[in-house]
Amino acid sequence: MKVSILQESFFPGAWEENYKKISTFYKKACREKSDLAIVPGDALCGFDPLSLLDYSVCSDKISRLQKKLVQETNTATALVFDSPFALDGSFMPSLMLAVGGCIRFSTKQHPEADADMQADIFEYEGKRIYFSYLSDWTLVTVGTQDDIPADMAVLLDARLFKAGNETLLRHRMLDCLAKVFDEVVYVDQCGGQATTVLTGASAFFSSGDCRLQLPYFEPAACTFDTQDKPKGKVVRMPEEGQIALIHDAIVCCIRDYFRQNGIKKAVLGLSGGIDSAVVLPLAVEALGRKNVFGLMMPSQFSTGHSVEDAVKEAENLQIYYEIIPIKPLYDVFMKQLAPVFKDTPFGLAEENLQARIRGNLLMATANKTGAMLLNTSNKSESACGYGTMYGDLCGGMSVIGDLYKRQVYELARYINRKKEIIPQNCIDKAPSAELRPGQQDSDSLPPYDLIEKVLRMHLEEMKDEKEIVRSGVPKDVTVRVLDLFNKSAYKRRQAPPAIRLSETLLAVDVNIPPAYKKSR
Repeated sequence: MKVSILQESFFPGAWEENYKKISTFYKKACREKSDLAIVPGDALCGFDPLSLLDYSVCSDKISRLQKKLVQETNTATALVFDSPFALDGSFMPSLMLAVGGCIRFSTKQHPEADADMQADIFEYEGKRIYFSYLSDWTLVTVGTQDDIPADMAVLLDARLFKAGNETLLRHRMLDCLAKVFDEVVYVDQCGGQATTVLTGASAFFSSGDCRLQLPYFEPAACTFDTQDKPKGKVVRMPEEGQIALIHDAIVCCIRDYFRQNGIKKAVLGLSGGIDSAVVLPLAVEALGRKNVFGLMMPSQFSTGHSVEDAVKEAENLQIYYEIIPIKPLYDVFMKQLAPVFKDTPFGLAEENLQARIRGNLLMATANKTGAMLLNTSNKSESACGYGTMYGDLCGGMSVIGDLYKRQVYELARYINRKKEIIPQNCIDKAPSAELRPGQQDSDSLPPYDLIEKVLRMHLEEMKDEKEIVRSGVPKDVTVRVLDLFNKSAYKRRQAPPAIRLSETLLAVDVNIPPAYKKSR
């Protein structure tokens, strides 16, 4: 059987564009004499249309385009796609096979499907084909459904990339399904959608082996004959390769987010610290060096090596940058605030004032140049409220806001895997906000490795204080991290949207659950 698959991005609201992508792909598959032309899940309606389907004008539009697609099919090439339809007052996804101008098969009781529809299996071109969504499967059901009387499985998906166990789970599920069915065709959406990333990596399995796999995150299409058992470039990502996927997902999301918002240029503050040092090369790879501008804003508390490190990296990447010392502005602010501050000692207000001056300079630069400011806060700091509202928390997109500090360092080493782009001193030196003499992050926060351990146990494993302490984390550290996390929720709710890279991004916006409070 000859099969064509399309790996693309499809957007809610852009239904005409989605229809054109599918129609163009189908016509190409017809020219290549394919038996099946398969598109990902949520292709026509776009990924995650949410409440748009509740508007009759939207659901009617999707329904009309669905009928138009079906009418375009001929008797030689079948189109496999899905589209929501109303059932008992709610919209149900229906995976269907259209051929010869009609819907021959549907996985749900679609009102326009032929009467010979049977369960989720359809016989076509001499093969019994099982149609489903990968999201309908788990490793448990994979192991219990090996008696499905089908030769081939066609699985549609629209899956968000989430680093770690989620990515590995998808690989394990596909590997298991490849042992259940003689042939498995898996087709997924790809690319950035707002600040999320769809995985891609559509694949074909035969006799238990992955014969063909499309790239992660990027649009692609291919046609193959299942009998030939094609052997293309297969990217089976092991656990130790997760950082490569994280890198590529971030680059993809920056590129697509800017394109979707009609913005070509990015601005970011370069402090010589590890966070901005990692965000800069990611932005350059996504947008090109001519579209990234770096602003260095040393204060009277900045160390000489901070500016040197930032300049060295900017020159390594050949981007345009400027150095604007903020002490003159700080002195003016302090003079104007003297009636309010009076003779109080230097403290948090003076520290945050420096961050807010920098935020103003960055936002003004972004406005003047038609650019977007990239935020450089990481997940460990954000979860603990270690950031200044309207200062270093400002920006249009948080690039590494879903990465713990350890992951930021890991990403830095990955970026430097071939040559030194990020100065080694940025990686080696102790992290510091440099808002007062000799300041280090460790003055205000527990060690970053312990912060990550507490947060992972609390957010991912839903453990409370007592359970975390029993695991071996010191009680004083546990209490401190959880208190910081709970008390800083208001800051996170005002921070820029972060690129989603994990299952727990949204969880950092919630307060500590009652189970924790009762345990105190």
